[in-house]
Amino acid sequence: MIIPSNIHPTWKPLFTKDLINELTLIESKLGENYNPKKEQILRFLTTDLSKVKVIWLGQDVYPAKGVATGRSFEVGSLSDWSQPFRQVSVKNIIRLVHKSYFKIEKYGEIKSFSEIKGDIANSKFPILRPDKWFDSLEKQGVLFLNTSFTCEIGKANSHKDLWKNFSKEVLSFISKNYPSVQWFLWGKEAKESKSYIKSGIFYESRHPMMCSAKYEDDFLKSDCFVNTWDVINWVGN
Repeated sequence: MIIPSNIHPTWKPLFTKDLINELTLIESKLGENYNPKKEQILRFLTTDLSKVKVIWLGQDVYPAKGVATGRSFEVGSLSDWSQPFRQVSVKNIIRLVHKSYFKIEKYGEIKSFSEIKGDIANSKFPILRPDKWFDSLEKQGVLFLNTSFTCEIGKANSHKDLWKNFSKEVLSFISKNYPSVQWFLWGKEAKESKSYIKSGIFYESRHPMMCSAKYEDDFLKSDCFVNTWDVINWVGN
């Protein structure tokens, strides 16, 4: 069963008989060629929901084999920021964390990811290495949640419809029971999911995949990190 054996008690009221049956049906349709690994699909259920302060609402899991981890936006093969990797969204997330950390106000002064790697190398920007960084943020109360929890390897969004109802139930459950959660809704799909989220604090912007000063709601203009630094140390600790 794809439901973790160590599911945290805060999630158990979510699992009605109908929802368990739905997950059983979903699992029967996954086949063998999918991301992430079976034990990582619903890893978010092992988190103590009562301690969640911020939710990064992602979309589809990474389609490249071995990259998806069950956490939204995390690149599984990445253990050092100096490593080459393709996921532009993550690079732009780090750019916004860097901008927020140094309180940069002018868009033209936001550093490129390549420049930031230099700041990391010389210890000017004290962000943890990627794997430790995601661990730290999760321990501090960040939930890295997707809306589609699997995909066929090499085929983005291939399981989107399969997870649509389950995702709706998850979002509604969190919203109803934990109304003080702060939601980071990045991109069109994440913002559309807001219709299932009845309460919370929302930070909405364009997706971090493509950034440009010409967009009023550009991701790099978001104040999501700077306004939540009092509850999450965004460089990790």
